[in-house]
Amino acid sequence: MRLSSFSAAISLSLCAGAAHAQRLLPSTTGFSVAATGTYANAGAKSQDITSTAQRFAPRGEVSYGVTPRLSLVGAVVQRGAVIEAQNYDVRSIDLGLRYLGLAGRVVRPFAEGGLAVRTFNLASPVGDVRSTNVGPWGAAGYLWFAGGGLALEAAATYGRVTFNNWRVAETPAALAPVEHRELGVRAGARWFFRSR
Repeated sequence: MRLSSFSAAISLSLCAGAAHAQRLLPSTTGFSVAATGTYANAGAKSQDITSTAQRFAPRGEVSYGVTPRLSLVGAVVQRGAVIEAQNYDVRSIDLGLRYLGLAGRVVRPFAEGGLAVRTFNLASPVGDVRSTNVGPWGAAGYLWFAGGGLALEAAATYGRVTFNNWRVAETPAALAPVEHRELGVRAGARWFFRSR
């Protein structure tokens, strides 16, 4: 009887531990949403003139975990920068893949990247100056699964694009290319809908 009671206690302890682990580690398959912010050093270069500025950029993301390690990523970002003392905005749609390491751990490293469709907009006296081009983006960092479906993340980020298809007041224009680069840090929260 004592042995049976001891075995039962061990079984209950293991079940409780497994249930606790499941509460801490949601499934990373299926849909998740994230709200993050990036603080970046944004640089613009045109005709050997380089301008830099530090800017905060909010980011909203929807992801779909195809497997516990691999996810499809789609995000919308709006950021600002400076070129020759003039402020401009860059709106971005980021599309790509994320790879999560160390499956089953509370803290998991990840790397992600892909291509971004970026739109340059600068308000000028003759009309808005616009350009839309595609460039690479990437990030690497860690996810901490805090409990339930919630995870907190922090990552280093990089992005680059060359704007050269110009329109001024909706009219095609021949302007010098502008190379836009960003190097920053990102932090925020993510919610996984499929908790275990």
